[in-house]
Amino acid sequence: MPEDSFFSRKKIFSATAIVIIAILLSKVSGLVRDQIMAGYFGISYDTDAFTWAYFIPNLFKVLFAESLIIAAFIPIYSSYLKKGKKDELKNFVNSIGTIMFIAFFLISIIIFIFSPEIGQLLSVIANNKLDIGKFVLMNRIMIFSLVSLSLSGLATGILNSHNLFTLPSLAPFVLNIITIIFVVALVPRFGIVSMAIGVIVGSFMHFLVQVPQLKVSGIRYRFKIDLKHEAVKEIFSLMIPILLSLGAVQLNNSVDNFFALSLGAGNTTALTISWRVANLPLGVFSVAVITVLYPLISRQAAVGDTKGLKESFSLGVREIGYIMVPATIGLSILSYPIIKVLFEHYNFSAQDTAKVSYILIFHSIGLIFFGLLMILNRTFYAFKNVKTPLKIASISIGVNLLLDWVLIKFMDVGGLALSTSLVALSNTVILLIILRKNIGNLGGKRITISYLKILLASAIMGGSVYFIWHYLKSFAYKGLIYLIIAIAVTIIAGSAIYIIFTYILKMDEIKYVMNIFKDFKRRGFKRSNE
Repeated sequence: MPEDSFFSRKKIFSATAIVIIAILLSKVSGLVRDQIMAGYFGISYDTDAFTWAYFIPNLFKVLFAESLIIAAFIPIYSSYLKKGKKDELKNFVNSIGTIMFIAFFLISIIIFIFSPEIGQLLSVIANNKLDIGKFVLMNRIMIFSLVSLSLSGLATGILNSHNLFTLPSLAPFVLNIITIIFVVALVPRFGIVSMAIGVIVGSFMHFLVQVPQLKVSGIRYRFKIDLKHEAVKEIFSLMIPILLSLGAVQLNNSVDNFFALSLGAGNTTALTISWRVANLPLGVFSVAVITVLYPLISRQAAVGDTKGLKESFSLGVREIGYIMVPATIGLSILSYPIIKVLFEHYNFSAQDTAKVSYILIFHSIGLIFFGLLMILNRTFYAFKNVKTPLKIASISIGVNLLLDWVLIKFMDVGGLALSTSLVALSNTVILLIILRKNIGNLGGKRITISYLKILLASAIMGGSVYFIWHYLKSFAYKGLIYLIIAIAVTIIAGSAIYIIFTYILKMDEIKYVMNIFKDFKRRGFKRSNE
């Protein structure tokens, strides 16, 4: 790589803009999928059965196909790419691809065999009200998505290392659209099982859409395993700490879901729907920023460019705060009308809306911390320091368990969401302190000034949104169209007020956002003249 194109901030935000659009399509299509499921089936033990059947393969996907690839594969691949070691890179990729295929196929077989036992355990937690037969069928249908999604994660890691982000970001959109098509077509015949059929077909397309662009790597796949390869050994040395660290996070999610399942029908589904709505701004913007910045941070760490890495880290922290703080306030104020307009149709009742919107408030509180954890963990991983995130995540298991147990006594299922947010807060603070101790000043003064301005602009926006919605509320609940118009007006007005005040406060972050739109305009102009 003769020149690292991502040292240009302008190019960073041009790439980020493209990824934002791709991820936005994916997240919106995911919400549509959830809307369809909620509309057909409400929130019940049947939807809980699907949620758990999907959660199990998704757990392995998050741990291996996403997290391990991001945390271990990309830094190593980027390092070999930077050094121009093409032959060693080919052996490394072929070995990892073969190992992943064999490992995930075997794991899928094992879970397929033991699905009835898993279903029986979940039914006991649900007071023997969960339909074990439906769980087993859906779990067995979806479990082999592990193979396709693991290979898809590897493809994403390769493409991101080559600064290609669009197709990997669009892959979840393809999965969601295919799931929607299968549900609509098959639900009269197969009921909720149609969701599982759509997921397994969509998961294979998730991988296949990325395959054509893999030619950029110059690597032809060979069925090969070289356990003596230095990079393969390095992956295995990093794998256990990373999986334990990220496994702790997923274990926390499992504990939350177990508690939710024990609270009655639909609570697991309600918790999941709330998180997916909260994840819309988090997944669209924070993931986009991290997707673009992480390969850069990995390269900077690999060549010892600590100054450049600090600048990239500061940029990521400030941009995440610029979006997540106002998103937290907006979602908290508008949680009920947002859930009502998105999901309250057919079998999704007003009581379901009240439950999910209540949970959403507490999930929203943690948005900024979830976003900051993304960049903090990946900064440690870029330095190949996996032990520190592991220790912090391990401690969080006990903290989350204790908070879950205490908070559900006073707040019901909402306590589980608040526990998740509080754990994210504590982990963020601890990791920031340790990172500063390890590499020195992180540009704290600049970050603090930006966040004070963000908080001021967000407070003004929040007050405005509250009063605008209070004024429009009586008009909004006359019908669905009125509700959509009222929410849209409130969000647009609130966003405009926030942007105006950040501009008045002369924030750098708004300048970067404006550069994104200027880049789109310039590209559009060029295309129109080609």
